Amino acid sequence: MQINLWLSDPENAYGQWQRAEATGADRRAFADQSVVQHCSMFSRFNDYLSARRQCVATFGADHISGFFEELAHDCQPGTTTRFRYLKLIDRLARHLVALELRKENPAASLLARENWPVDEPTPIYLSVEDDKRLQAVCRTTTDSSAKELRNTAIVALFLGCGVTAAELSLLRVADLDMEDKRPSVLVEKHGPRLARRVPIDSFAIDILRAYHEARTVIICPTDWLFVATAGGKPMKPDTLVKCVRTALKAARLSAADESPRLLRNTYGRRHLAAGKTNEQVSNLLGLSSHRTATRLRFTLDAAVDVAG
Repeated sequence: MQINLWLSDPENAYGQWQRAEATGADRRAFADQSVVQHCSMFSRFNDYLSARRQCVATFGADHISGFFEELAHDCQPGTTTRFRYLKLIDRLARHLVALELRKENPAASLLARENWPVDEPTPIYLSVEDDKRLQAVCRTTTDSSAKELRNTAIVALFLGCGVTAAELSLLRVADLDMEDKRPSVLVEKHGPRLARRVPIDSFAIDILRAYHEARTVIICPTDWLFVATAGGKPMKPDTLVKCVRTALKAARLSAADESPRLLRNTYGRRHLAAGKTNEQVSNLLGLSSHRTATRLRFTLDAAVDVAG
């Protein structure tokens, strides 16, 4: 790769390096999903440098510290985000030193003082038994009102496809495919989440088919799959949380976090328990990193240890 590319088009240079040469601590090439995540992270760091008229050849420790101060506004305490960015910058700087594009690595001393968080929170999820109880609530009945059908379908989609609240709010009628032999939902890219088509778990198919049929005959000025009003406004986040809480109450369940995240974690854990790999579950969840799947798998391993 030409050194000049790092100065003229650093994001292109970084992407080429990641795909052709870069390796992890185990000396193995990065998986495609990891490359996507790394490129996204580098792009954010590069944008920060560009805004301050710096480049990959000139930034120093003060710029890294300033970047982390800005990053702190978007990161929850106790997560590994800062550490992962610091490792990425350290790996980048070492590579540029090897290319003789830089004389020193300003991330080295910072990394030496950093520790991987050992108290990263355990994800909240429903047990296998409670998962089945909530699945039983996700069914349609002849006496359900249009609103009840919609709200139950929302819970079924969270629990049966693992989508986020933001993703569900942006789904359109055509994204839910109930005609294929294996019903699925198309989730477009949203923020850091990757675009994907997710098969619907079997327990959720009937309720989602019933809702889809009802939604397609509604005359509405918008094509959102789930609408809050006759005017076609999309669902609000607090309304989605209320749907989840109502379903949990109907199943006589409670949790520390009664939000769509609880059902998303339960979905991921269910598929890990069924034999899917961390990569497969991460793909289903639209994640470029395997960190969430790894944390969920740890809860399965811990349960086995207790049972043993």
